[in-house]
Amino acid sequence: MKIITNNPLVAKEIDNIPIDFIEGSYRDVLLKAHRDIVENSYALLTHPLSGSIKPNETVYKSIIVAPQKSHSVDMESLVIVEKAIDVYDHFQEMRKTPDWNERILEDFAVVDFHIIQGAISQIQVPPRYL
Repeated sequence: MKIITNNPLVAKEIDNIPIDFIEGSYRDVLLKAHRDIVENSYALLTHPLSGSIKPNETVYKSIIVAPQKSHSVDMESLVIVEKAIDVYDHFQEMRKTPDWNERILEDFAVVDFHIIQGAISQIQVPPRYL
């Protein structure tokens, strides 16, 4: 199991799970998850559109993925992340993410951190990933 994130707070505060820190956008996090699903047989453990913040409002995203024992592409995860990329692109076309000030960025980082922290406390990794 690992976390793919562009949130510096998640990278700083979570030390018991491997982190793939992405120097990039929310979309870059989605693309990394897509790549891991296709190339490395990972599957999503958290939904890439979790939370109530629209993808054109926040700049931060954290996603938990896990490698599968079967070393095959998890089609359900692939479809979910591809749809998430489409949703992200659609929202960006409607209205680009604002250039938020530092205080608001910190707030979004905290929200994303709490979402992923809550997910970590609830995840029970299915046997197909062990």
